[in-house]
Amino acid sequence: MDIEKFLERATALPGEPGYEAGVGGYLAEQFAPLADEVSVDPLQNVIARVGKGGPRVLICAHQDEIGLVVTQIEEDGCLRVTRNGGVDPRILPGMEVAVQAKSGPIYGVIGAKPPHLLTEKDREKALKITDLYVDIGYPAEKARELVRVGDMVVMLAKPIKLADGAMASKTMDDRASVAAMLVAAEILKNHGTKVEALFVSTAQEEVGSQGALVAAQALRPDAAIVIDVTHGEGPGTGKWEAYPLDRPTIGHGPNVHPALEKVAKDVARENGVQYSLEVCSNASGTDAESTQVAAGGVPTILFSIPLKYMHTTVEVLRIKTIRETGRLIALFLEELSRRWEGFEWY
Repeated sequence: MDIEKFLERATALPGEPGYEAGVGGYLAEQFAPLADEVSVDPLQNVIARVGKGGPRVLICAHQDEIGLVVTQIEEDGCLRVTRNGGVDPRILPGMEVAVQAKSGPIYGVIGAKPPHLLTEKDREKALKITDLYVDIGYPAEKARELVRVGDMVVMLAKPIKLADGAMASKTMDDRASVAAMLVAAEILKNHGTKVEALFVSTAQEEVGSQGALVAAQALRPDAAIVIDVTHGEGPGTGKWEAYPLDRPTIGHGPNVHPALEKVAKDVARENGVQYSLEVCSNASGTDAESTQVAAGGVPTILFSIPLKYMHTTVEVLRIKTIRETGRLIALFLEELSRRWEGFEWY
């Protein structure tokens, strides 16, 4: 698959937690030629089944993105907003946005009180979401006609190709991992599979992994693979908190089953897939938290794609790493099917 082309389209589509239909429809179209069947559940999870027989494995990456929601319309027509997901107010001033109004997108920019008008004490304070507003250009009467409190506000940014196979864009978290699932599904489709692979683009990960929990409860898999992004090495990052961009990570910690971790490491070494070990000493902050405890307990493995500047509109990663993550998923599924009969969990 053409990963860059996919990301250029997928990262541009709106999909805040609870409102993922905009991106979900496109993802269903992308999975359709690779899957035996594709469906969408009531929570807007997109589910694509590839293969039948053997272990039933859930593979999930979330489709939702962080964003904002309108809370108030000011007397000058500007919109006050709050977070939908983990938005850092520091990245917002000067950003272009689109209000997802009933009549269609309404474009605006995020403004704040100019520094020239702040007191010296105000300049020392951390920026808060309540200090910001969305300016859509309309006077209050027209703004209130078009915009409702509760409308989603999506951040906008065009993808940028960087040197050495790197790419920057909004929403790489986690549509880059959906791209890795598509790579894996394509490999399984082309080479055959002895597993029932259930690829799920999950909803509402950014607000608590509800989509993954619902999917795992409904599908009752024998095992689960979760793919997400993690922090990539960059200026100021310390040891054990960020990882090289040129290879995926294999998770290690309470959300990861040791037997599946061993299979993943064996497969990577035997097939020349370079990886980093990511130590998640507590909860991983991914869908693995939900899949692990669903349906009476689902043994789970976590693969991650390192990127820089997480939860901004310039998340940077390497296309090669997405492809290698997809290859690792396919190899892992193949090896799990070979070992499945008599597989020892402990």
